[in-house]
Amino acid sequence: MPNSPAGFTQEQQAYLVEALKRLNLHQVLQGGGGATVQEDETIYGVPLEDLCREEVKKHELHPLDMWPQLEAWTASGHLAEGLDQFLLRHLGFFNVEPNSPGYMMRLRTPACVLRGDQMEVLAHIAENLAGGYAHVTTRGSLQMREIRPENVIEIIDTLQECGLTAQGTGADSARNLTASPTAGFDRAELIDISWCARKLAKRIIRHRALQGIPRKFNISYDNAGSISCLSDTNDIGFLAVDVQDNDQGVAPGIWCRIHLGGITGHKDFARDTGIICRPDHAVDVGEAMLRVFVDHGDRTNRKKARLKYLLDAKGFDWFVEKTREKISELGMSAELQPLDVRFDAPRPPIDRQGHIGVHAQSTQGLNYVGAALEVGRMSPEQMRRLAEIAQKYGRNEIRLTVWQNPLIPHVRDEHVAAVQADLDALNMPTRATAFAAGAVACTGRWGCKLAAAYTKQDATKLVRHLESCFMLDKPINIHFTGCANSCAQHYIGDIGLVGAAAPDGGEGYNIVLGGGSDLDQGLARPLCGPVAADDIYALLEHVVATYLDNRETDESFLAFVRRQDDDALRLLLPPQFAQAA
Repeated sequence: MPNSPAGFTQEQQAYLVEALKRLNLHQVLQGGGGATVQEDETIYGVPLEDLCREEVKKHELHPLDMWPQLEAWTASGHLAEGLDQFLLRHLGFFNVEPNSPGYMMRLRTPACVLRGDQMEVLAHIAENLAGGYAHVTTRGSLQMREIRPENVIEIIDTLQECGLTAQGTGADSARNLTASPTAGFDRAELIDISWCARKLAKRIIRHRALQGIPRKFNISYDNAGSISCLSDTNDIGFLAVDVQDNDQGVAPGIWCRIHLGGITGHKDFARDTGIICRPDHAVDVGEAMLRVFVDHGDRTNRKKARLKYLLDAKGFDWFVEKTREKISELGMSAELQPLDVRFDAPRPPIDRQGHIGVHAQSTQGLNYVGAALEVGRMSPEQMRRLAEIAQKYGRNEIRLTVWQNPLIPHVRDEHVAAVQADLDALNMPTRATAFAAGAVACTGRWGCKLAAAYTKQDATKLVRHLESCFMLDKPINIHFTGCANSCAQHYIGDIGLVGAAAPDGGEGYNIVLGGGSDLDQGLARPLCGPVAADDIYALLEHVVATYLDNRETDESFLAFVRRQDDDALRLLLPPQFAQAA
């Protein structure tokens, strides 16, 4: 690289420009006897004038530097809007008006783990500083709504006092890092790698460069156990695998296979890189990959800023090589090993209803108990009592799942009946129908300005309707999402519904069938839509009835749908809805 007349390389000049600007000395030296500095400012190699407006805003004011503004807004009761609100989302607070008053706050719960005493604090926040309820999210976390601006700093302080934060749960952040909810006590798991999610989450929250990244980013650590954490829907998925004897020089044993680029709202699952790493290297590899995204993600076009589009443009091999370079640059000892997937032992089967009910743990005499919530909603009283149960009968631990329900682990055999009775009394049953167990819904139009349908209300009503019509022996997962952003991942549901304007302009849905994840991976296919929200009950009753009348012995709904070609799929519709197909 050529040197400047002052003896500085271009890289050194760029470093000096940034350093001098932070010291406000650049104007003094420009034109003087010092080094010649470049006037054309770039951000990660992108000219300032080419950045999208969100990137310009983050450059003008880093999300971690907005505390003075937040203090002023809190003191005056000001509700942030526009790009100010965009910045505030990095701290976990979202202006969702007019759909829901005030802010929504999303919690960061790495590996989807909470202590019982922390849940007690969250119950206090929900009751006294928010709208009187909380929702378990599809990333195994909690969110609260109807937060007045003047309560924001008190909530942040209260969270901090019990070891929690909302930072990094919105906008351009690495969102809540998920892990298998039964990690550490799952009888089927290969290894507990939930610690990786917790350790990497700490690094992310403490590194300035990892805040305000090019776009949202999801990372998951999958123990290959009995409950899915939907790792194949993440930007990076680390999947525990049992490597068998091979001719590629890799020692047999437990490794992590790395998948990249999941974003099912854009119709893409995370795909195998052909690369594995040791479990004790999975934190360093995750950080290095995130930093490659920081360096090279698109900062000019928000619609193309997710990791998927970087991979589409540059390729998996390029990304893996850049990761190796980043590992070396950071002085890490992590290694990436190529290994064909054929040398992985088959994954143990997934229990699609394993997040509900009583299940034996790997330690004899202990059990985890999963409670069924109504599309994730909890009252403060339910939260407090859940915390008490976890402390009295468990080990002060609560796990949250991407299926929007809580688990209480480490319950002794002799206490199971008491735990079930307490949860049943709280309207948090430990038994659920095949419709209720797999029903998930985003917030929907009731609380989100992007949504076109009242997803939580409609999901509850549909589940109740189908329960009144059928007794199923196999689960049918139903995913309701309010818009194309697909927070509830409609494309991986047995039945998926995405909000859309109905033909008469009212609330409606497009309906898809036959999606799945993990061993059942596949995108759902269009059935019909848009149809009015009031019509989905009769329509899907007919679909389920047709399945039950025509399925083969023990055939699941997913298998039944997938063996239908597109023409046969449309025949599942009742005649009056055929024109919507």
